[in-house]
Amino acid sequence: MTMTHRAGPRDEARDPARDEARDGARDKAGLPSLASSDTSLGEIFDWACRESLGFVRTGRAGEVPSYWAGLQDRPMFYSRDVCHQALAGHLLGLGAENFVMLEHFARSATERRGFYPLWAFLFDGTPAPIDYHDDDRFVRETPAAFELAETALRLYRWTGDERYRTGAAFASYYRNLVREFIPRHDILGTGVAGERGTEDIFAGSPSYNESREGAGLQVAGDGLSSQWAALTAIARLVPDAALAAEAQQAADITRRVFEDSWWDADAQQYLTGVSADRRFTDFAYEPSWFPAVKGLLPAGERATAHLDFVARGMATRPPANIEAFTYLPEAYLAYDDDATAMSWIRHLADSRSDYPEVPFTLVQHLALGLTGLEPAWDGALQTRSHVHDQWIQVDDVPVGPARVSIRHEGQEASTLTVVAGQPVRWSALVGGRTEHHVVRAGESVRVTA
Repeated sequence: MTMTHRAGPRDEARDPARDEARDGARDKAGLPSLASSDTSLGEIFDWACRESLGFVRTGRAGEVPSYWAGLQDRPMFYSRDVCHQALAGHLLGLGAENFVMLEHFARSATERRGFYPLWAFLFDGTPAPIDYHDDDRFVRETPAAFELAETALRLYRWTGDERYRTGAAFASYYRNLVREFIPRHDILGTGVAGERGTEDIFAGSPSYNESREGAGLQVAGDGLSSQWAALTAIARLVPDAALAAEAQQAADITRRVFEDSWWDADAQQYLTGVSADRRFTDFAYEPSWFPAVKGLLPAGERATAHLDFVARGMATRPPANIEAFTYLPEAYLAYDDDATAMSWIRHLADSRSDYPEVPFTLVQHLALGLTGLEPAWDGALQTRSHVHDQWIQVDDVPVGPARVSIRHEGQEASTLTVVAGQPVRWSALVGGRTEHHVVRAGESVRVTA
């Protein structure tokens, strides 16, 4: 089995002159900055921004607007990595790069390829030969098909760029995902896409886990939860009412499958996956933590128990590849286990890894994860502090036609400032209650517990 996400040696992904140029551009462009009473957070954020910007490829002869997203011995961008780096890319002013890369993947999902997007592209925009032999032999992993849709629509919420919602490539992708991909890959007849369990990623894998822990799975936890997240986004955001209704129905089916048949009462955890003749409960990395990352776990005792299961698995059998850890802050922040999330943020920061996913996701975890800053489905900007006994402030965050700053004083108060642009509808969760305000350019509103 070919491993596509091992840590690898660094090649010419970055050079000092390029780093210096990108750092200068960052200072001039007014990209987000972070300050905190814990000064180490600002230092980590600055490092992560510099590292991330050093991976930008745009402007090189013969290359499409893009950034490095994958191993440093492979000059290419991978679907899985792009999906996880795109939100930080937005914060860092890499909107053109995000769009070009995501559109490449969306256009690659042809009927001949079973509506799977390709796994990786070279920086010139051609399929990466190491992962693509022909339309019958190419790396394909079920979660990626769904994460591409979810990521594109999440970027729509952040940018307001209608191309992500109604552009020809993306509109076709969403339609085919709901009406073609899921029925074609519903391997067990439950309404959830999977694969045959051959353990051959060139024939199709139901999971991002390419190691022995993923062996035998036909439907995996990361595939199922990514399917639910993508369908929910399509149902909420695409303008095609019929397609939105179909997506909502499919999302409801996916959630019912998970809640009704994937809970193991004896083990006090959700399954990591299933096959035609087996239920898998062993810790399996992505299949185990993705339901939390996507917010699929129902809040309460089951979520707490499952996250405890993930914690035990990480303590006894941590993954060998650093990029696997990049999902863990999201998993724990989604269920307000702020201390555990912070411990994983610091683990990533302490690694000072030059794997691109590490600095990119640190930008996201610090600027958005700790502040709970996220555009809601209805367009309101919601915030929720995940810091305690300290303050944190993130300035100049781009949100649609506005730029905002958010400051949290522990759990006691939150202040939103609209630096420029159009008014922002703000939903502030402070002290266990939510207040709603409209904040206009040049105004600041402070909410206390």
